[in-house]
Amino acid sequence: MTQFDHSLKPGDQVHLETSKARAITPASQFHIKIVYEDDDILVIQKPAGLLTIATDKIQWETAMFACNDYLNKKAAAQKPGKSIKYQKQVFVVHRLDRDASGLLLLAKNENAKFTLQENWGHFTKEYDAIVEGRLEEKSGTISSYLTENQFLRVFSGPKTSKAKQAISHYRVVQENDNYSHVKVLLETGRKHQIRVHLSDLGHPIVGDKTYGSVSNPAGRLALHASRLEFQHPVTGKTLAFTSPLPPALERLL
Repeated sequence: MTQFDHSLKPGDQVHLETSKARAITPASQFHIKIVYEDDDILVIQKPAGLLTIATDKIQWETAMFACNDYLNKKAAAQKPGKSIKYQKQVFVVHRLDRDASGLLLLAKNENAKFTLQENWGHFTKEYDAIVEGRLEEKSGTISSYLTENQFLRVFSGPKTSKAKQAISHYRVVQENDNYSHVKVLLETGRKHQIRVHLSDLGHPIVGDKTYGSVSNPAGRLALHASRLEFQHPVTGKTLAFTSPLPPALERLL
């Protein structure tokens, strides 16, 4: 119905359909780049500002939605003239913070998802971070117990039943008068682990106001998932992917 002054009678039913429900937003709108794809997995490059999965408030602007959209459109293109029912086709293996960018691995079936998650601790996950200041120790290991409070902020504290051990290895690869480019290799993968650990060192990630940053020249969190190496969940073959530092972060150096 497009007439908005139509009189309703008791028992009449009204069905509302939003434009979002009718139109599937093109994946390209979210600036996602497909890095690798086969029958079981999908590796993408997620831009900063895009959620990995939906929340109560945000349902559409997510990497998962964009990937499902891409795969559904691909399936429809392979069967022209046939009606293809829109369906979920990817499963989350891990997450990237909304304001971080870089490599994100998704599974295309539940068996692949479970296999990847079971072995996630054995895979290589490396990140690039631009932090404030110059680190006195140019390399090292940070180990602490992380706890999340009621305000969803994570902090290092004593070992408790709720705290999770987090271990990060870091090394400085470049620095100037204001910032340092740090490579971080994760031994564990806790929520906000890199952000908290670098803040604990006294050098918060640029643009990370939550954990103490006082500058934001790039207009985003200066954290990028730059390297991912893992065993394929079906073939067992080792796959390795890299992603260069985004120009907005390169300019800081």
